[in-house]
Amino acid sequence: MKSIKFQLSDWLMLLAGLIWGLNFPLVKFSLREISPLAFNGLRLPLAAVILVIWLLIVEGNLKIKKEHLLKIVLLGILGYTIYQYIFIYGINYTTASNTAVIFAAAPIMITLLSTLFKHEKINALGWTGIILGFVGVYIIISGKSGAFSLTSQTLKGDLYILLAVFLWALYSVLAAPMLKVYSTLKFTTLTTAIGSLLFFPFAVGGLKNLDFQGVSFKSWICLIYSGAMALAVGLIIWFFSVKRVGNSQTAVYGNLPPVFAVIFAWLILSEAIHFTLIIGAGIILAGIILTHLGRRNF
Repeated sequence: MKSIKFQLSDWLMLLAGLIWGLNFPLVKFSLREISPLAFNGLRLPLAAVILVIWLLIVEGNLKIKKEHLLKIVLLGILGYTIYQYIFIYGINYTTASNTAVIFAAAPIMITLLSTLFKHEKINALGWTGIILGFVGVYIIISGKSGAFSLTSQTLKGDLYILLAVFLWALYSVLAAPMLKVYSTLKFTTLTTAIGSLLFFPFAVGGLKNLDFQGVSFKSWICLIYSGAMALAVGLIIWFFSVKRVGNSQTAVYGNLPPVFAVIFAWLILSEAIHFTLIIGAGIILAGIILTHLGRRNF
């Protein structure tokens, strides 16, 4: 039987899961004082500036080949401008429970698209692992916040979130060829900077109405963490993993943030923790292992 061996990318994706899991309660706290569009209008440029400075220190330039300029611009628009706009509005119209469960479908979408574009090939064992990850997230969220449900009150938001998941999956898969040409840092920096710049006009109204002096120090810290860690560092880790092991094996780790989010919400927001966390986390871990065993490149 094929043995399971965890690589550097696996440990880094565990770290990304922690970063994104902590991001959930921190963003929730910050959005009490900052509107969603204003929040993104500040954190996206922050992430872009950090990445540009980091790239110039490490590689010393922002150069890309002329023939790749249009594709990188389009990927920036897809992965940040459009995705972030739809995602923020989706959250406003649906529940946290629905959002988390719908996002658990991302590994399935990414795997389907990776197979369609012939980047990867997943056997039955791998598909079992991906579906188990989805089931594990559902168990955790339903035990914490109530069962997932498609109702007339949340349907609009659910459809927004589903579209956002598809856009993120498409962005991740289309990015894979560019990662063979450019470093993870350069690709992430350029697409984040372009997408953030083009997102800014949507945030102008929210920023004009934002009472900057009325925002607490804690909320500013939460926003800085979200931009610097969840976006800048988290995205570098994500695409480093995509470059090393492929989209499907990376995507299945996207099921871990809800596990960590429940733990951090308990620590930071004093929210109750349920035994379903242990059951769901075990199922997600099994899914990650099976996805490892079931993945192979074309």
